[in-house]
Amino acid sequence: MVGKKQKLSKKIAKKFTLHRKYYSDTVSEYSSLNPFQRTKKSDKYAAISDKVNAQNQRIKEIEEQQEQDELEQEIGGDVDTLYEVGPSSYDLLVKSSQDKLKLRLKQLEEQEKLEKKLKKNNKKRLFSNIKDEDEDEDNDIEDEDNQEQYDNDDDDDDDDNDNDDDEEDDLEEEVEGGEEGVEEEEGEEEEFEEEEEEEEEVEEEEEEGEIEEIEQVEKDLNSDIEENEEQDFTDVYGNKDDKEDEEEEVETNKTLEKLKKSELFENTNDNGIYNIHFNKDITSKEEMNEILLKSQNLESVSKEIEDIGVITSIGCTDYDNLINENKQQGKSNQKKVKEQKESILPILKNTFHEYDIKKRLYKPWLKSKTKKENELYFTNLQKNLFPIFNEYRDLLYTEESMKNHKSIFKLYALHAVNHIFKSKDQLSEDNALINECKKLKKPEPDLRHQGFTRPKVVIIVPFRNTAFEIVRFILKLVPHELKDQVENKTKFNNEYTQFDQDQEINENKPDDYKYIFRDNIDDCFRFGLSFRKGGVKLYSTFYHADIIIASPLGLRLVIGTEGDSQRDFDFLSSVEVLIIDQIDSIQQQNWDHINVLFENLNRIPTQDHNIDFSRLRNSSLEGLSQNLRQTLLFSSNLTPELNSIFNQHCKNISGKIRIKKIKNGEITNIVPSLRQTFHRLYLDSNDDSKIRFNFLIDNILPKFVQQGENSGILLYISNFFEFTMIRNYFRKEAKSYVICSEYTDPKAVTRARSQFKESAKTIMLFTERFHFFNRYHIRGIKHVIFFGLPQNSHFYSEILNMITENDGSIISLYTLKDKMALERIVGTQRSYKMLESDKSTHLFSN
Repeated sequence: MVGKKQKLSKKIAKKFTLHRKYYSDTVSEYSSLNPFQRTKKSDKYAAISDKVNAQNQRIKEIEEQQEQDELEQEIGGDVDTLYEVGPSSYDLLVKSSQDKLKLRLKQLEEQEKLEKKLKKNNKKRLFSNIKDEDEDEDNDIEDEDNQEQYDNDDDDDDDDNDNDDDEEDDLEEEVEGGEEGVEEEEGEEEEFEEEEEEEEEVEEEEEEGEIEEIEQVEKDLNSDIEENEEQDFTDVYGNKDDKEDEEEEVETNKTLEKLKKSELFENTNDNGIYNIHFNKDITSKEEMNEILLKSQNLESVSKEIEDIGVITSIGCTDYDNLINENKQQGKSNQKKVKEQKESILPILKNTFHEYDIKKRLYKPWLKSKTKKENELYFTNLQKNLFPIFNEYRDLLYTEESMKNHKSIFKLYALHAVNHIFKSKDQLSEDNALINECKKLKKPEPDLRHQGFTRPKVVIIVPFRNTAFEIVRFILKLVPHELKDQVENKTKFNNEYTQFDQDQEINENKPDDYKYIFRDNIDDCFRFGLSFRKGGVKLYSTFYHADIIIASPLGLRLVIGTEGDSQRDFDFLSSVEVLIIDQIDSIQQQNWDHINVLFENLNRIPTQDHNIDFSRLRNSSLEGLSQNLRQTLLFSSNLTPELNSIFNQHCKNISGKIRIKKIKNGEITNIVPSLRQTFHRLYLDSNDDSKIRFNFLIDNILPKFVQQGENSGILLYISNFFEFTMIRNYFRKEAKSYVICSEYTDPKAVTRARSQFKESAKTIMLFTERFHFFNRYHIRGIKHVIFFGLPQNSHFYSEILNMITENDGSIISLYTLKDKMALERIVGTQRSYKMLESDKSTHLFSN
């Protein structure tokens, strides 16, 4: 109640008089010893948490010092001389799990706080009820006490200038005057003391509980770090409780007759391309080398198809000969098979049956089409690509664009699902044959049609937006029961469609930029798809999935590198179809992830994953699965890195196909009339970057200085290593320059663009990756120097079309390694003439 004076016991009265008198030297100390003032719970909790944090910090500093001492002993020098290494894939996964645990702990803490508040409110209500009952009895005493308090306050106001001793004497007199009423009110004081003691005990218990809670949180975090190896890679291994749900659903009890009556089964064609290619009995490496040698000795054949490009067949064997060989096996009268000398081109067919496409895919495919261009409802591009897919030949297609991308991913999705159905039907048929033999007590046939692990198809795409569209189309091809899939589909839609509203694309950006960076552009993901009775199951664990869809980064975090404590690549041991789409976008991320993927494909597993070795293919046992794997590569540009992957890692026994168009060149798309100079530099060694760098600082930059050009020079750099080399030189020579790279802060980019536009800086260092991810319109460009030709050819015309003045100069440096980029920029015929010419400088003007 307002104005109510608190009652003091004798102990508190002594503290009030003696302690305050003898232990306070200042006003703040004097006021802090007020017995009526009590510390808040929040202050106590803050002090406890500070104490715990300080203890943890001391332990951390001691551990760091011990690690530093150990490093100094090992290297025999100062630790500061070592370079810092970024976090490994395992560390990133540990950090993500810790963040999830911390969020969960915050939620629990908030719930506990709410419960504590409710308990406190209930206690207050009880105390208030008790006080209300005793209120009438204590009214007279409270009035007298209040009157004494007001009188003493008036006396204090009159004696404002008195000494501290006088104030203490007044307080002593006040306490002594109150001692007369203490004896009369002893019972009430004892009750008050008991209440205070009870409150202090409650506070102490709460403090102890808070300390125990903090210690428990620390224990949970430490135990999470220790047990993280078991919790990591749940999308690869799954949870222990989910093992029964993840078991492969294969009909083992049905006979072959019952199996044939099922709508979800079709007989395996013994003379089909799938059976001839994957079930070929190869028992040794020598036998595989003979097959590859025959394929390599075949003469390559090329053919130009309108609107498609030039199709080049390399080492493609004739399946008709293989089918005839397969039919004549075991016969006494074998006919001679024609000897093949040239690689054959893909053979176009007219119906689903001729392509051996499963019947249950026919209607869903027709529903996904609006126009009937032929019996297969294929577009012109799909009609020419699907024979390559179906014949299980490797493909390098470098004419992908935003216009034909949907046709391409729908076609390889159909091929992937058809391949999975073929392998599952083969497995069901083998199980039925073995089951019949067991019932009839006959010897089991030797059926070797399996690999080490279940995943058969891997699809690599750069962003979640493409993965979402692929899965959505697969769900259309394979009808599924909604009851089993609603939860996973909702989770999938939430994770793969939501995107940051702050990253909305400007309408003035180019069309290809808006298509690539549409919707969700997260580049770290991976998940599995499994095909069952009910249809498709999303988020299957890798070892129980038929198709794995992932980004290069998402898969690299699982594959890891040598030395990582947690890594796994066994699920890639039996991949039969590998599809990598939008490679031009992947090259702007990190190409090293793709190299690591190919290094770990089709390797013999390090562990036994419940493999039935009696059903395993001999080629898998001999480590020859990579020669049976089909690889499909799709990109809009042909680069040396992509060409190297195609030549070194695509060793399919069925051969490979390359498709590319004859280029007219990007120089035909330039609007302003500019003088374009191309300087060819001859390689003395393998390091062409140093040759270009020396030519830049010795010949090009001095010319601009002599001509008095001190503004508007844009230096285009396609490689980050070359960018750092030039930036370090400019910094050392104190050149007038600004930077626009992929790692530049957005505010610094805005400042650099402004300074370059206003001619405050002479040169802008401009990287290709920065242009790929931003596509800014740079104003103030007068001259452009291409330190290396753009890998994305349309960037060449985009940069030059930013120039407003027609008297600007364009200088491009290239070597023999830039042959592919040069062809895309100047055109196929012009590039051949330039490379064959004895001149090192070529001039173009439009």
